Amino acid sequence: MNNQSSDIGFVLSTTPYREFDCMVHFLGEKSGLIRLVVPGYYKPTSKQGSLGLEFSKVNYRFNFKENSLIRVRTGELLESHHQLRQNFKWLLQMSLICEIIIRTYDPSHHDIFYARMDKIMGSDATQTQIILAITEIIRLQGVSPNVDACVRCGNTGINTFSIEYGGFLCAKHSPSTHKDSKMVLVALKGLFDNQNVEAYLNSFDTTPLLERLVRYLEYHSDMTLNSWQLMLNV
Repeated sequence: MNNQSSDIGFVLSTTPYREFDCMVHFLGEKSGLIRLVVPGYYKPTSKQGSLGLEFSKVNYRFNFKENSLIRVRTGELLESHHQLRQNFKWLLQMSLICEIIIRTYDPSHHDIFYARMDKIMGSDATQTQIILAITEIIRLQGVSPNVDACVRCGNTGINTFSIEYGGFLCAKHSPSTHKDSKMVLVALKGLFDNQNVEAYLNSFDTTPLLERLVRYLEYHSDMTLNSWQLMLNV
């Protein structure tokens, strides 16, 4: 049975498919995370040239047929973020969060994933919103760290955050090779205690915090994020 559908959502990734077509990971408001084909996307004269733009918001119209490849019939580009595309850091950040969403997406929590992506795409503080999204994804994965005290002895005098032990460590149990800044520790405590730390995250360079969260997610979800490896090598 064919069902004509229309959905607004986000293009998370694109891959060449056959000679001129494009395969898209699409996070739709109604459809969830699905794969669609944009026909003729790579043709020089294609009228679909704006519908496969990664990290854009689109409206797709397509015929849905269960267990069949879904092809986009028509659609509109709603938001391209043209100015932000000049920023290589933004492209790397978007590549990272889109890969994380694709790898961890759970249909039973679709509203959370969609709302987080919508906030990221609509925010000027992209990295802050990505950090909030990764924190929520870690929580949904059921692998939240212990941020109450040292996970090895219960001491409340915290010195660092351990990815391997899954939480805070005191000075006695911390490795000599690494010590997190007070700002990172305060942020981790607030994030996983479900406090409103958005303003605090916007007050300092959160790159070390992002690194801890990504490595924690990789370790406890048993995955390697290609986009993160790319960011480390740039």
